[in-house]
Amino acid sequence: MSGQATRFRRVDYRIQGQALLEGIDLDIGADERVALLGPNGSGKSSLIRLVRGEARAHSGSGECSLFGKHRWNLFEMRSLMGVVSMELERALSPNTVAWDLVASGLFQSYDLYRNHHLGEEGRRVTGEAIASLGLEGLSHRRIGGLSSGEMRRFLIARALVNDPRILVLDEPMTGMDIIARKSFRETMSALAAEGKGLLMATHDMEDIVPEVDRVVMLKEGRVFRDGAKEELLNDETMSSLFGVPVKVLRSGGSYHASV
Repeated sequence: MSGQATRFRRVDYRIQGQALLEGIDLDIGADERVALLGPNGSGKSSLIRLVRGEARAHSGSGECSLFGKHRWNLFEMRSLMGVVSMELERALSPNTVAWDLVASGLFQSYDLYRNHHLGEEGRRVTGEAIASLGLEGLSHRRIGGLSSGEMRRFLIARALVNDPRILVLDEPMTGMDIIARKSFRETMSALAAEGKGLLMATHDMEDIVPEVDRVVMLKEGRVFRDGAKEELLNDETMSSLFGVPVKVLRSGGSYHASV
């Protein structure tokens, strides 16, 4: 299995004739920690769908491969790439028990059903994923009663049951309060410190944890900049990206912006 999660060359993505992404060149290693940064509507979610293998590049555009494969099984990709997204969260029933949600990741479903047989190993990895995020005390609750922060952490646990090569997160801190965001960033930092690959799409540089060392900037459906975090998160580049004067402040390994 290739250590390269994605290889895109001159990739276009269209829906009903509308170009959402154009001329995308992007290589991401499975062990890299990358932030995908850009304004709302810049194409981040579209690119995440391509990365996850759930959307296909426009016919006739360039090369598109995932883990060295030009054709792939979607269920295999879902086990290699653990996903946390609002799209996934919206597909879930509020009546699903949190423990069952985590276990459902083993079957690439949204809940446990009668035809699913976990077995001893499945129960073990489910319990370990929940425990690794300190969620044991909440695992008996229905997800409709969880806070946004708790829900996202259970989605991370769901992703971890397959021991994915890389975690792919699409605007994972949307709707969280400042305490939940802090806790979520700490979880991301801990996973990165353990060597887990991360690809996180966000419009807010405050979401970028210190362990992220590369930033890919998107603007109007194209890669605007791609490089080291320290080189790109500055006043000039951020102002050009967002089209307004931006002042970048750095505190340790974290970045903040004011406009």
